Amino acid sequence: MIDPTHVSPSPSMQMTDYHSRRLGISFASVGAHLGWVYLAGEIVYEFGRTEKEEWLRSLVSGQMTTLVRELEFMEPKSLGTFSEGGRDLKINIIRLPEGEVPVFALVVQEIEPELSKRNWEDLSNQVLTFCATGISLREKNLLDFPTIIEPIRKKIDRSLTKDLPAGVIAFFHLQDLSPFFKPLGVVKSQEILREVTATLHKETKENEFNFQLNPRSYFLFCPGETLDGANHRFGSLYFPSKHLILDYKLKIFPIDREILADDSRFSAIFIENF
Repeated sequence: MIDPTHVSPSPSMQMTDYHSRRLGISFASVGAHLGWVYLAGEIVYEFGRTEKEEWLRSLVSGQMTTLVRELEFMEPKSLGTFSEGGRDLKINIIRLPEGEVPVFALVVQEIEPELSKRNWEDLSNQVLTFCATGISLREKNLLDFPTIIEPIRKKIDRSLTKDLPAGVIAFFHLQDLSPFFKPLGVVKSQEILREVTATLHKETKENEFNFQLNPRSYFLFCPGETLDGANHRFGSLYFPSKHLILDYKLKIFPIDREILADDSRFSAIFIENF
C-alpha cells in the first residue's frame, strides 16, 4: 500500500523540515500517491511508498540516459500504468528547466484526472526551490562532481577557438541566503535567486555564458577575457535584491584546453568553490 504521509529527503541534501514539508504538500496537492525527485540521476526526495518500488526504480533508471538526452523541458512523459491497493495508477515523469544539471519529477497518481499545465508548473517551482536550497546545504561529495561539471567542461571546450584559445571563469560566492528562505517563504526566496541570475545575465556578453551550482555559487565563463580585464569588469559589480545589497567573494581563474584536459585542475576550481 502507498503511504502518502511518508516523506524522505536524501541524507546528502541535508534538507530542512520546512522545505521537505513544502514539497510534500505540493506532491499531495496534485493528487500524487507517490512522488520522486531525481537530481543528476540520483533520487534526492521521496514522497509516499509503493510495494513495487524496486520495479519502479529499475523502470526509470533503464530509461534515464534517453530521458536526459531527449525529453524536452516541462513535457510530461508517460512511463506506463500499474495497479496497487485496488487502484489503477499511472506513472508520469517530467524534466524541469534547470540548466546544466538534469532534474526530473516522477508522479504516480490515479488514471484520472490529468494534471494541468498549471499543476506541473507549480510542482516544478517547488521542486527547483527544494533542489536549490538542498544543494547549498550538501556536503562536498566528490562523487557528485563528475555528473555536475562534465556538461560545463564540454560547453567551455566548444567556446574556445583558434582565435580565442583561452579565457577566464569568474566565480561569485554569495553570502549565505538560507536565513532568508524560511521567513520570506518560497515565492520571495525565488525572487531573490532570480534577481541574482538577472544581474549576471546583464553582465554576460554574447559569446559568454553563466551557470549556477547552488544558491551561493555562480560562475561566468568569458572566452578571450584576461585576468586583468575580468578584474576590471567585475571588481565593482554588486547584486541588488529588494532592499538588500548581497555580499559576495569574487575569484577569477584562467582557463585553456590544457586545464580542461586535466581532471584534477579543472575539478578543483568547482570543489573548492562549491
